[in-house]
Amino acid sequence: MTDMRDHSLDALRGLTVVLMVLVNVQGSDADAFTLLRHAAWDGLTLADLVFPWFLVIVGLSVPLALDRARHRSPWPAIIRRAVMLIGIGIVLGWLIRPTFDTDQIRVAGILQRIAIVYFACAAVVLARPGWRLAATLASLILILHTWLLLAVAAPGDALPSLAAGEGISGWIDQQYLPGRVHRGTWDPEGIVSTLPAIASGLIGVAVRRWLTAARPGRDWWLWPLATALIASGLLSTAILPINKALWTASFTLVTAGSLIALWMVLRQLWPSIGNSRIARWLVLLGQTALTLYVIHMLLIALLVRHGPGGSTVWALLYAPIAATGLWPPVAALLFAIIATAVSTAPLRALQRRGWLIKA
Repeated sequence: MTDMRDHSLDALRGLTVVLMVLVNVQGSDADAFTLLRHAAWDGLTLADLVFPWFLVIVGLSVPLALDRARHRSPWPAIIRRAVMLIGIGIVLGWLIRPTFDTDQIRVAGILQRIAIVYFACAAVVLARPGWRLAATLASLILILHTWLLLAVAAPGDALPSLAAGEGISGWIDQQYLPGRVHRGTWDPEGIVSTLPAIASGLIGVAVRRWLTAARPGRDWWLWPLATALIASGLLSTAILPINKALWTASFTLVTAGSLIALWMVLRQLWPSIGNSRIARWLVLLGQTALTLYVIHMLLIALLVRHGPGGSTVWALLYAPIAATGLWPPVAALLFAIIATAVSTAPLRALQRRGWLIKA
């Protein structure tokens, strides 16, 4: 969602989406820097931060658009946007792994989760003004999700489990997630983990609503909030690990707090850096985020096709870079930078012609 009044938020959205692209197009996941690879299960890397950051930004953006639209019913546009995001997500997933077997079509995905979080945030924003409802619901969701993970065993199991594909989260994905479960026994955008992902967005709603109500110059109060969220998340690791796949409460709190802290830094620096070329480039990426995501997914769909000899186009293009003798993480990053540059190159021309994808 593009926010024309808060270019610092546009820039932050742009930074987040370009990091997402950079992570997704590493030359080789095995060669990539650890920070640019998702944690195998428990743990936190830079790659794990970008999606929850984006969802908090969704929450920060929704009130800006909907609070200005109260003179008319925004529900048709909200529903259209959510449905379009889900549809685009499913189509992009199909292009990467085309099949006519409906059981093998992945229904869950990044854009699908964004659509659900956006819809939930919009419903809360329209339900009541102020920040308290969003903050209360986010807290209750995290408490409920933690209870599910720690107290509810999957049918047939004696005890709850936080292992990959096990426990109530894995069981619900296996039983009730339509289509292909991405990791076989669990899905990174599965059913149960979508609950705390909604909480990530609602934290953004609460923060934006609080800022709107606060007196000018009171932004500094968000520093203690960011610190409190990060500290709460770290303290909760005593009972619940930081885990992106499960989207644990500790993961939700740490990632939301870090995003708010980063945004505060950017807001304070924006008067000095807002006219720089890098800042304007990030704003462009933020205002064209959906188009950039779609372009990079189409690029991935091409890269995973098999070329001569059975190797993927991805492997064939990465091989010359890997053969230069560069340190493997640097080679993987160089490939990602080239692929990211290819993905971002047409954005300004598309924006000028009005050819952006707008959900």
